[in-house]
Amino acid sequence: MKKLLLLSLFGLFLISCKQRVYLTISDPPAVFLENEYETAAVINRTYSSGASKPLDMLDNVLSLEGNMDHTGSKAAVQGLFDELSVNSKFKYVALLDSMTVKNGGIDVFPAQLPWDEVEKICEETGVQLLFVLELYDTDSKISYSNRSVTKSTPLGDVPMIEHIATMNTSIKTGWRIYDPKNKLIRDEIFLRDNLSSTGRGINPVKAASVLMNREQSVKQISTQVGRFYAGRLLSKNFRVWRNYYNKGSRNLKIANRRAEVNDWDGAGELWLKETESNKRKVAGRACHNMAIYAEINGDLYGALEWAQKAYSDYNNKEAKDYARLLKNRVNRWEEIQRLQE
Repeated sequence: MKKLLLLSLFGLFLISCKQRVYLTISDPPAVFLENEYETAAVINRTYSSGASKPLDMLDNVLSLEGNMDHTGSKAAVQGLFDELSVNSKFKYVALLDSMTVKNGGIDVFPAQLPWDEVEKICEETGVQLLFVLELYDTDSKISYSNRSVTKSTPLGDVPMIEHIATMNTSIKTGWRIYDPKNKLIRDEIFLRDNLSSTGRGINPVKAASVLMNREQSVKQISTQVGRFYAGRLLSKNFRVWRNYYNKGSRNLKIANRRAEVNDWDGAGELWLKETESNKRKVAGRACHNMAIYAEINGDLYGALEWAQKAYSDYNNKEAKDYARLLKNRVNRWEEIQRLQE
């Protein structure tokens, strides 16, 4: 019991030595495109033809899809087109007519478009890139259950059976970005989303009738999926927090007060002085704080160097995890730089 109390007090002491700061950081886009790419076209290639068409029709019947695949795929490419149209990177985006794919399998990527066909489409449309929805499939399953409930009526409480119909719909999409200039698939990704609908009634038919509006829900989600895919071209901003040390020396205390009034340069000036302290703990804390100061100013490499110094030279445990986090961020941005080169 005494040991547990000492550990708790030690934990409180560590917390009291730190102050939290929130900052916005940026991660590189999942899909990198050079600045030279300013025009693109969007196309829906999910309509089946040839030997796969009967299989696709059978799948629609068995999975309770009806016409949702066509409606949903149109919504998905529309969502992608709308989002690309407001992306400042592109000067021109076209939404093309739909295409059929021969012998495409159910729920699997079809073969890539031949490059001569991609080049022809891009030349006729006057674009550099082709964004293609290659796969769209909805799979729905419905289940029934019932339970005893009591309903209040003018004649009093009446026991009755409530029927519950639940439908789970899985929405699967597959996307590719064709770059005919380099004959390169810039991106290929499979996305999955789920929609759950529940209806209740005094009989199974009444319960199931509530589910009839799910097509509109599928359309809305598909639009969002298309918008999400367009977001893979954008850098992502995140709100994160970092802990810096506010105690240990007179300068660390003063620096904390400067930081509290948003004078980060003033705080950084004192932290830099304390990195030369003859007290190892103070120097380690100052190095850790300097890493945060560098990250606030967008200097990832400087932040990484200070965090590594705080751990390797002064055994600051918090700096170890912080250095690993910074290293991951640096690696992601270096990958983008390699692609640019």
